Amino acid sequence: MKKFLTWGMALLMAGSLAGCGSSDAPAAGGQTTTAAAGAAAEGQAAPVAGGEGTFTLGLICPLSGSSAVSGQILKNATEMAVNEINAAGGINGEILIALAEVDDEGVPATSVTAMQKLVEQDKVNAVIGAQASSCTLANMEITKAAKIPQITPASSNVAVTQSGNDYIYQMTATDELHMRDIMKYMAQEKGASTFAILYESSDFGTGGYNIANNVCGDYNLTMADSEVYNAGDTDFSVVLGKMQQADPDFFIFWGYHTEVAMICKQMQQYGISYPVIGQGYNSPELTNLGGAAVEGIMIDTAFDAANPDEKVQEFDKKYTELFGEGYDQNAPQSYDAVYVIKDAVERCIADGKDYRDGEVLNSYIGSTSWDGVTGVTTFDENGRMEKELLIITIEGGEHKIIKN
Repeated sequence: MKKFLTWGMALLMAGSLAGCGSSDAPAAGGQTTTAAAGAAAEGQAAPVAGGEGTFTLGLICPLSGSSAVSGQILKNATEMAVNEINAAGGINGEILIALAEVDDEGVPATSVTAMQKLVEQDKVNAVIGAQASSCTLANMEITKAAKIPQITPASSNVAVTQSGNDYIYQMTATDELHMRDIMKYMAQEKGASTFAILYESSDFGTGGYNIANNVCGDYNLTMADSEVYNAGDTDFSVVLGKMQQADPDFFIFWGYHTEVAMICKQMQQYGISYPVIGQGYNSPELTNLGGAAVEGIMIDTAFDAANPDEKVQEFDKKYTELFGEGYDQNAPQSYDAVYVIKDAVERCIADGKDYRDGEVLNSYIGSTSWDGVTGVTTFDENGRMEKELLIITIEGGEHKIIKN
């Protein structure tokens, strides 16, 4: 099976957005199953996961724990797309989407259990998620064994699509692409020659460190120091002291917003001042938690609402009107993931194929060429895409693009 993917930054809304769906009471283990409310807007009964005449779409993401803000963004955008499709009559104008949601807490072992629920109890036809690379690497073995296609709009570790798993797709830029973009910018445009990296001790973080170590020579950069921390740590004085002693030209942070905000606060507290750039922490909560301490921090990202493009601004307006809160690049990527699946199902039907057969549906997702809100989506033979990336900075508490 051949898979192709390219990225275009122009955003094009496929129609007016319907309201957000509501969630049922949490099931055992903090897992939640939601029937999308788009059909109810048209006076129809809400579709039920696993129900006759519906397409059951699974969503797996952290809705509790330290990554819950990122998980909520995935949930919001996925529900936005599902409700929009259902309000228009469903896939192919006749098949309503039932959305089955589970909370994996951002923990790999929990993610495996949550994915088993989606596959064995909810009988999903396809899955969107997870958010954390460590969770996707763990749970994608379940969908592979069940021959159920899975699209992650957020997991960027290159290992996700280096595994030989034909049922996983990466709708986000890989960590290698992010790291190369960072190093090229700092070396060629800022004249840097040395750096220190501080990374989380997760698959995401260690993957970033390994990439930095492997590719820095391509940009005539030397790694002066490398330090690691655990998710949930609150004291970074020792690692920051070691990085300061190495005295590099800049710091790379490879972790999530909760810890990065604290790290920046402690840099401010201890009078440590170096240019900071990285990825993983492009969240609306970064400035909420970090305040003035995150001023000037740089982020490598595939999408940002600071882009003045009219279509980007239209997406931003509609998302904000529905949810009244900020989002990151995973919102448009999650939104488009739903439409990629819808398009694959409709092509199956047009060819007289059975979209309920996971192998068949997977082959149609693999041959996707969908012009959606993030541009034209296609997949390479590994299920991976490439994107044009932005570098933004925090200025006056707002995002400002400094490289596109």
